[in-house]
Amino acid sequence: MRDLWPFLRDLRPEAWRLGLGTLLLIISLAAGIGLLGLAGWFIAATAVAGITGAALDIYRPSAGIRFFALARTISRYFERLVHHDAVLRALARLRGWLFRVLTPIPLERLERVQRSDLLNRMTADVEALDNLYLRVVGPSIAGLVTLVGTVVVLSLFAGPAGAAVGGVLLVGGLLLPLLAWRLGFPHGEAIDHHLPRLRGAGVDAVQGLAELRACRAVGRHEERLMAAAEGLAAARARAARLTGAGEAAVGLLGHAALWVALAVAIPLYQQGAISGPVVALLALAALAAGEALTTLPGAWQHLGRTRAAARRLLEVAEQAEPAPEPDILPQPDVPQALALRGVTFRHGPHAEPILERTDLHVAAGETVLVHGPSGCGKSTLLDLLAGFRAPETGTATLGAADVRRLPEMERFARLSYLTQRTELFADTVAGNLLIAAPEADEAAMWAALERVGLAERVRQSPGQLREWIGEAGSRLSGGEARRLALARLVLADAPVVLLDEPFRGLDDATAAAVAAGLEPWLTGRTALVISHAPEAAPRHDRRIAFAELIRRPD
Repeated sequence: MRDLWPFLRDLRPEAWRLGLGTLLLIISLAAGIGLLGLAGWFIAATAVAGITGAALDIYRPSAGIRFFALARTISRYFERLVHHDAVLRALARLRGWLFRVLTPIPLERLERVQRSDLLNRMTADVEALDNLYLRVVGPSIAGLVTLVGTVVVLSLFAGPAGAAVGGVLLVGGLLLPLLAWRLGFPHGEAIDHHLPRLRGAGVDAVQGLAELRACRAVGRHEERLMAAAEGLAAARARAARLTGAGEAAVGLLGHAALWVALAVAIPLYQQGAISGPVVALLALAALAAGEALTTLPGAWQHLGRTRAAARRLLEVAEQAEPAPEPDILPQPDVPQALALRGVTFRHGPHAEPILERTDLHVAAGETVLVHGPSGCGKSTLLDLLAGFRAPETGTATLGAADVRRLPEMERFARLSYLTQRTELFADTVAGNLLIAAPEADEAAMWAALERVGLAERVRQSPGQLREWIGEAGSRLSGGEARRLALARLVLADAPVVLLDEPFRGLDDATAAAVAAGLEPWLTGRTALVISHAPEAAPRHDRRIAFAELIRRPD
């Protein structure tokens, strides 16, 4: 259970809310027991009074019944409100913590993690802790306090009968959650095994549908997707059956408490130790006390899955390595040279090298174009210079420093990299631009859009800079999305620039206009531009064919 302690400690800021929610839950449970017990006493007492002709005060019991009914309803409503508010705050803080943990993980290691796995940790794993916060901690405490209070009160009314009922409920209340935890652990493990596989297969099916069709692998991938879906459905069905069994066990426990109450109370009634209405009160209160245990088996059944989710989240934290000691660099606004020295790189130990003993030097303030056919390894060249990939031999340097020795915050203050993949967020035009320069004003944003030929398009939209661009820029065309990413790079204003196919998705006329706008901005910066069509690239000082960079063994 040590895996859960860090997340239990994280509840301290919400301690008063959780405490208030637990108190309201105790009031709700106690009111439910009081309502049923007092109603049973009142009905029995009314029947006895009708038979014997004895006087009976009906007003105070009636008021008590109404009080318990209102207290149960009101406390249950506010308990849900307070508890869910506290849990949502805790989960929001947990997601923020997870983002902060992921931030220092080196990009080349983070890229090796499947997106579906990160999605699973950000959603399913974080949401699994909802079970800990909302269904295990508070209800377990409330159930224990309520049962102990019920035993005390029933013992005052019925002596040994109350103690016998309490013993049944307390023993059952301890055994049922523990049994549900032990039996539910394999089902939780199975769900955790199949859920990431299903999400991964689903993401691959959506993002890679064109490749799957091209390779005629749609059928095989569909089998993989269905196997994960069927495995998850089977695991959830087994878990649902166990949940049903747990609820049935709680029902049987309540009836067992009722039976014990009658078995002990009836002899006491025959001896004259307690009255008939008290027997009814004891029996119905014992039955109602089982409500305090209703949710516990189901919650504890999923505790194994909650622990697994907590363990995976802690593993992410352990992967975050401290940033390396920074190398000394000139000021960020000073252009610096880029270089590869004796670099060899291959994608796997048995793969052919893409670069072999390669040297490349881009002088400070120089713009160099590297061209070659698609798929030859040009993007890998930029990844090496950006520090996204580690060379097998040799070094990639920015100025006088090994680029991989630089903390990423320092590195990307000096270097901007436009990759082939255009990453836009479900936000406004301004929101996507301000990622690059949070302090930028509207004039700077308009200037960046003007430079990439997108200002007129944005001005024509109803919201202009506040126009919503949709999920991943879905409300923009491919060329507009590419130019918005270029504008963000311009706004970052780094002295060193890496551009990978900057005009991908643009028609010739638009590409020429954007190139003309970028040329004065690139002047004085250190820039390396990758393109398979050099005639459409911005003006440059040197042009190198990628094939010239590859050295073969002598």
